[in-house]
Amino acid sequence: MPKVIEVIYENGVFKPLEKVDLKEKTKLEITIDKNKRDIVRFYRGIFGKANIEKLQEFEEEAQIQ
Repeated sequence: MPKVIEVIYENGVFKPLEKVDLKEKTKLEITIDKNKRDIVRFYRGIFGKANIEKLQEFEEEAQIQ
C-alpha cells in the first residue's frame, strides 16, 4: 500500500522528516512531487499568470496522452 513520507534532500541523501517503520537496507521506489506553488512559480513566465487549477488541467491532459 503506498504511503507518502515527507523528506528533505541533504548531502545526496533523502532524509525522512518523520519516523519510518522499515527494516534496515530496505529498497524502495520513490516518486518526486514538487510543491504545487513551486510549479506555479516556474511556469508563471511561460504561461503568463498561472494558477494551480490551470496547471492541474495541463497535468491531466499530459497524463492522458
